[in-house]
Amino acid sequence: MCDTMVAVGSATKTGRVLFAKNSDREPNEPQVLLRIPRKKYDLNSCPKLKTTYLEIDQVEETNEIVISKPSWMWGCEMGFNEYSVTIGNEAVFTKEKYGKDALTGMDMIRLALERTKTAREAVDYIIFLLDRYGQGGNCGYTKKMHYHNSFIVADKNEAYVLETAGKYWVLKKVTDLYAISNGLTIENDFDDCHPELISDSVKRKLCSGREDFNFRKAYSDPLYSHFSGCKNRSSLALEILRENKGNITTKTMINALRRHQKGSDKNFGKGSMNNLCMHAGSLISSQTTASIVGELKDESEFWYTASSLPCISVFKPFVFNSDFELFREDEQEKGVEFWTKREKTARMMLTHRLDENEYKKARDDVQKYIYDCFYETDLSSLSRHEAGDVLRKCAQADNGFADEMLDKGMSVSPKKIRGGFVFKRYWAKANAAFNEEAERA
Repeated sequence: MCDTMVAVGSATKTGRVLFAKNSDREPNEPQVLLRIPRKKYDLNSCPKLKTTYLEIDQVEETNEIVISKPSWMWGCEMGFNEYSVTIGNEAVFTKEKYGKDALTGMDMIRLALERTKTAREAVDYIIFLLDRYGQGGNCGYTKKMHYHNSFIVADKNEAYVLETAGKYWVLKKVTDLYAISNGLTIENDFDDCHPELISDSVKRKLCSGREDFNFRKAYSDPLYSHFSGCKNRSSLALEILRENKGNITTKTMINALRRHQKGSDKNFGKGSMNNLCMHAGSLISSQTTASIVGELKDESEFWYTASSLPCISVFKPFVFNSDFELFREDEQEKGVEFWTKREKTARMMLTHRLDENEYKKARDDVQKYIYDCFYETDLSSLSRHEAGDVLRKCAQADNGFADEMLDKGMSVSPKKIRGGFVFKRYWAKANAAFNEEAERA
């Protein structure tokens, strides 16, 4: 489960496109943030590329990208490239059959980021991939999870929503604000569609023609879409964006990703599918495991957590015009360690080794320090190394905070998890598996 939102220039304070996504996956599934440089390939010696399940044709050169990816996948949940193309996807549940192993939606994101320079090129490339290779394959970590995909694709000038059901797709350009979750949203108001979509729908008696066709109603699986909680979460996202229309900033997007429904004040005592910052527990097996926000412009600025639960995470800045490394693709284990270290503090809140209110107050102080450090510096006037020093300073503040919270939590004896019986049983099992994996690593 996930949530992605975008505000184009007409709705933001700076007139720039703003993008945000929470990636919701199994709570024990590490998500790593990688910076992958531009690469050239000799197609005679390296003609094929291995994605999560398929081998496909390689290209001569790929863009520099930053991706946030489940540790076991080739593709990514979200990411951006050196040209400010930024993409996030959602699992959507449709009436079309889920295919055999093919490209995953996450593979399509990474391929589009590596191979395109504008949002429109990225959309067209995802459509090409869908037509040529199809979409399919298990996308679950410890359990089977098959679905189709929707995407928000943005760059510094514009944004698009692309929604799919099997081989079929519809496309809509964003004119103001948009939010997607785990259900189809586009009805009759699309700008383009699969060339056979309407004729197929007429044959299946889903409509009589273009005039009365409704993609969401025709292709959604209503049961799975309902239980995904997508309607409540996308409504909350749009409510936040509309309340701030004309004044939306990076901080607005960060605060939106941290939001819970009003009155939701026991997030470490029960799970809920209704929060943008999703907490697992009981029958809820998804949790926000990473988040990103981007302000897209000539020198775009991105903010990442590389940790779960944005409501307790520190957002750190990144710009391409810097020598700040993040993690390389051959350093994925270090990325997992980074994520795991911060995940331990989240588990300490479940066992009451850390007080949530005290923790958040300390987190807010660190977040303010990072905002001040970043925004009070004119990075455009700095060399790549000097800009990297600013980002390293911000990263060091986050790392020091994580160390401090871990030390504090370790000095307190764990208490029993609070909540209902099913919630406590869920987290007892999840924590045991998490601790076993952490010790093995």
